[in-house]
Amino acid sequence: MGIIKILPAEVAGRIAAGEVIERPASVIKELVENSIDAGATRIRVVTEQGGQKLMQVVDNGRGMDREDAIMCLSAHATSKISREGDVGQIVTLGFRGEALPSISSVSRFEMQTRQPESLTGTEVIVNNGVIQDVRDCGCAPGTSIKVAWLFGNLPARRKFLKGPATEDDHIQEMILLLALSRPDIAFELVQNGRSVIRVPASNDLGTRIQLLLGADAFAAMLPVNYVEDGIQVRGFISKPGFTRSNRRDQRVVINGRAASAETVFFAIREAYDALVMKGRYPGVVLYLDLAPERVDVNVHPAKREVRFREPMRVAKVVGTALRNALRNLAGLDSLSWDETQNPFGDPQVQPVSDNESPTLTDTTPKADALSPNPIEPQEVVPPLVATPAPIVFQPIQSPLPFAPTVSQPPVHSEAESGSPHAGVSDWKMVQPQTVEAALPDGIRLLGPLHQGYLLAEGREGLIVVNVRAASQRILFERMLANLKQKKVNQQPLLIPVTINLAVDEARLLARQLEHFASLGYTIEEFGGNAFVITAVPANLPDSDLGTAMRDILSDLRRDTVTNRQSAMHLAQTASRHAVRVKQELSPMEQQTLLRDLLKCEMPYADASGLPTMVHITYSELQKRFKS
Repeated sequence: MGIIKILPAEVAGRIAAGEVIERPASVIKELVENSIDAGATRIRVVTEQGGQKLMQVVDNGRGMDREDAIMCLSAHATSKISREGDVGQIVTLGFRGEALPSISSVSRFEMQTRQPESLTGTEVIVNNGVIQDVRDCGCAPGTSIKVAWLFGNLPARRKFLKGPATEDDHIQEMILLLALSRPDIAFELVQNGRSVIRVPASNDLGTRIQLLLGADAFAAMLPVNYVEDGIQVRGFISKPGFTRSNRRDQRVVINGRAASAETVFFAIREAYDALVMKGRYPGVVLYLDLAPERVDVNVHPAKREVRFREPMRVAKVVGTALRNALRNLAGLDSLSWDETQNPFGDPQVQPVSDNESPTLTDTTPKADALSPNPIEPQEVVPPLVATPAPIVFQPIQSPLPFAPTVSQPPVHSEAESGSPHAGVSDWKMVQPQTVEAALPDGIRLLGPLHQGYLLAEGREGLIVVNVRAASQRILFERMLANLKQKKVNQQPLLIPVTINLAVDEARLLARQLEHFASLGYTIEEFGGNAFVITAVPANLPDSDLGTAMRDILSDLRRDTVTNRQSAMHLAQTASRHAVRVKQELSPMEQQTLLRDLLKCEMPYADASGLPTMVHITYSELQKRFKS
């Protein structure tokens, strides 16, 4: 007896906060969603030091009177639902009544709120779950909430937060998702006194996507608008030639809620199955609208994930919508849409089968008003999946087939480099007259093996070389040579390349410009989220600089490295994404590749530590054949 006890309110509040509030971005999400539910048309977010010092959300919503301002800080107090039946038909972003009590229990919390018809507002101050003061105040209609020193009463939890720059990135991605989910609301994000995101309210979904994701990304997108079985799928999807190295740019909004759903990601993967290479992911901004009782939004503490009552049915409709859009890739100009139609209204689209294209009426939004000019798909090659951890080279089987002929990475002059837009197999070196003169003694090139491999013979056995990994190793060591030089080897571009990035990508690239310059890239800010590339490292193989740069930024955004490691990590990443290998190499190209690999300081592994070659000894062959 007496073992079971009811937890004190402050302890229960801290436990609840641990489920709802993971990091500063979680606080921003909950507060902004409350602002959206309150009918706000303008939302301003201000943060300092990654939200760890201060977060403020200001809106022009309905506001609250004095009684509601105090009541909203009680556990499970909400204005969103009132009876059991409402749980199965959630139409608001918030509904549990946990966010404000949880946030106020682990921070210094200040709230000012006023209803438009009231002459004065109410200010409530809470310190780590204890209400300090409630008083009248003068403020604009709406609500302003300040959250300072998050987890100040939980030092152990505060230590698990990342650095300010990383937390800033998470907050920025959260605001981007919320701004995409509601284009009809104006958003502004100010971080450390600098306006990072600022978008006006608009009913034009295309304009919102272009402002947030970049003009280049939007120019490579197709409009989607399809309805079947009470499920509407709308938005924009990337053309097959414009893909990324991860799924980060697949953003889904379900009934106005930015959330993930494996059912939708499965449908996207199936629709693009034969159109993109393995390891590449198309970018999408998809909006699914269906009856609230067909969606369960109460399956995740932070409401990041939703589930469907009929997942297979939803997957079929989404897949059909995407296939129809991709099928019409060459015929967008024939569509007739009404520019005055609000894209957030209900389009009059008739259900179609998998073998038919959707029939759009005169009141359906016009594709020309939202869709970009079509572009030709570009060739892309999936990058190797690798981690940016410090490289640990594993020697191939002993005895080694050869010893490196040089002790330092080779430095090639511009005369040897040739064009920076030659393929890996087209790097112009001083060509030897014979194979024997190009390779170390005892190494003989036998020729290509299957697809993407070379076969050579050494003193102790056979050597199988991975062409892609070898090319990446060669480029990586040339970039390392640039890092060691005071004057790096560069090749100016005849026509500078301009790239338009999403706001988060632009911020990341701006922080890395110095490291790009140390490798031989010359990249300058071009206004807004645009950058211009005027020079690249000498001997850089031919590649789509725009796609390669986005892939590099995706890797950098996913991986956290120290400033000391940044240049080296950038060289690793750039070498992975800049290499494009031909299907077939000429005998001279094979010879040049093998020779350059053998000259590397560490020829046995690529920049990520994966092997460039495998050595099969003669003794191993004898054992296999039992001879």
